[in-house]
Amino acid sequence: MRIGLIGPATADDEEALREAVEFLLGDAEAEVAVYLGDDDFADGLAKRLERELLRGDARDFLDRALDVACGGAPDEIQDFLERDRQLRRLGSLRTLPPAPARAVEIVGDRIVLMVHDKRILDEDDIANATMIIFGRSTELLLKRFGPRYFFSPGPLAGGKVGLLEAEDDGRIAVSAFAPTGEPLWREVLQGKRSKLSVSG
Repeated sequence: MRIGLIGPATADDEEALREAVEFLLGDAEAEVAVYLGDDDFADGLAKRLERELLRGDARDFLDRALDVACGGAPDEIQDFLERDRQLRRLGSLRTLPPAPARAVEIVGDRIVLMVHDKRILDEDDIANATMIIFGRSTELLLKRFGPRYFFSPGPLAGGKVGLLEAEDDGRIAVSAFAPTGEPLWREVLQGKRSKLSVSG
């Protein structure tokens, strides 16, 4: 299981958000990419990208596929299939539910809790989670408190996105990348110690 993590963005970050979504759902092979803002910026971008990929054709997939299969040149068929692949990938971009709701994922046997603002969490939320991921932060942050970790990629303007993944041995690894895909650091989370490796 791989989960891409994108911090809150503003209108000035649209290109960075496009790059982050493309990297996390493409080269990084995340099953989902979660936008950690409390606004509709990611939803708006997803709708704009969908319109670009559909090129004004709102028909369902089968109708569009039939037209291009019957009358399209090989390069048109290839273009159609590539745009459809991008559309399906775009469906893996998720946003958080409105507060006070929380998003929950199971990574291996660990409970991962995701919110915009960690201040809405109560003791029971924190007690039951292995990792708490939040969006409201001024910078990239990874902190351990007892057996639990708190992680934020920071705002997208800070130039970092996160990737959470299950290791083969059952541990969880957290990585930070530039939105373009350049690796910045990776840490494997453990019980009492953690192993840090820096890419540069």
